[in-house]
Amino acid sequence: MGKSGTVQSTSHRTPSPRTGQSPRSPLTAVRSATSEAHRRLEERLGVLSAGWGAAVHRMWLMRLLGVQEPLEAALAAWAGHDLALPDPAARRRADLVAADLIALGATPADVAALPRCEPVTPLRSRAQALGVCYVLDGSTLGGKVIRDVAVRSGVPAQACTSLTGLPGAGARWRETMRAVDALPAGAAAEAAAAALATFELFEQWVAPAVEAAR
Repeated sequence: MGKSGTVQSTSHRTPSPRTGQSPRSPLTAVRSATSEAHRRLEERLGVLSAGWGAAVHRMWLMRLLGVQEPLEAALAAWAGHDLALPDPAARRRADLVAADLIALGATPADVAALPRCEPVTPLRSRAQALGVCYVLDGSTLGGKVIRDVAVRSGVPAQACTSLTGLPGAGARWRETMRAVDALPAGAAAEAAAAALATFELFEQWVAPAVEAAR
């Protein structure tokens, strides 16, 4: 957990699944390239420093859906060309975000009317797809902490399912780390650029609304 008292950094700093890893391995390169954007997003979300009550959680979900849904669609579209990509279906959370909103009182029509951050640039390589997975899978581990804070603040547990996704978040994260680290050295920069763009998308699309809800 970072000095700012925020959450997601612990997930992305998980030790590499390989030992004897060189300083410039693909996974190290992605982590290094995204560390500042990651830290900045954490500080703006401020889960532990500023709390995570019902109003914040509702706004988080409303904005998260607008990012999660198009990113998942992009991953699914690329997976049609790349059967070795970690399974996008096991990583889907947009439907859980919608269910969480309904648990907070939204109607299906309300959910359907929420803005989506589109268009998302289509993914054109496995490296780009893995860069997106790196961010989305890592966030489910930090989501466990957000869930605990939210529930302690009075948010119903049944409205927090999307924070961690389907069972097996840890295994999916390890699978993604292995896949990133198996990329050719020349593809590391492409994966890092996609991961960085994903962090920045979350900062631009989600963070301002969460800050305004406090």
